[in-house]
Amino acid sequence: MATVLIDLDGTLLPLKAWNPVFAEISAIIAKRAGAAPEEVWMRVREKNLALMRRLDWRAFDWQQLFTSAAAELGVREVPDVVEVLHRHLPSFRLNDGAIEALAELREMGFRVEIATNGHASYQLPVIRQLGLDRLVDGVRTSDAYKCAKTCPEFFHNAQVMIGDNPVFDVYFPKRYGLRAIFFGDWSKEAPEYSRRLSIPAESTPPDEVIRTLKEAPEAVKRVMGKT
Repeated sequence: MATVLIDLDGTLLPLKAWNPVFAEISAIIAKRAGAAPEEVWMRVREKNLALMRRLDWRAFDWQQLFTSAAAELGVREVPDVVEVLHRHLPSFRLNDGAIEALAELREMGFRVEIATNGHASYQLPVIRQLGLDRLVDGVRTSDAYKCAKTCPEFFHNAQVMIGDNPVFDVYFPKRYGLRAIFFGDWSKEAPEYSRRLSIPAESTPPDEVIRTLKEAPEAVKRVMGKT
């Protein structure tokens, strides 16, 4: 049975779903520090980007990132990210076609797993809230492998990767022999992520590009050589 991996944030659900979580935490830290929320978030994002450029799986440990940014501003008590997340989970919504795509892929005989750079403590509550745990056969997180979607172990026994990130969902999967299906605007995102992470993702195009999740099953068929 072939295994299809599919990304979570930015693919199955919009990246902006997390915005209220990060905004609330930034605002609380900012109030305690006498700073602007934008200052807190800027520091968090800088740390996130610096770690991503080193391909460090800890780039996605939001608790540590906020704690570190708060410490620079003289704040020791930081909200628990998971607690704040749970308050906002009712507002999380899947992208159109996500449920149907997952169901169809399994009906086609594929093993389907979510593959996310996020850590299990943050991602599993989201997955359960949205009912995705009943639609997939497994979940791969960066903290389980102690690497982001950049090492061969993460992609072991998988044949296809579907996702919105040119680096983590196309460049590295293809490096390890997977077929890659990009979700989004490749011509726009590939140059941006290549620049941001200093990795030549543009030089490794995906096998397929889709703009909606309802296109995913047919795209998987094509890259797997099925008719």
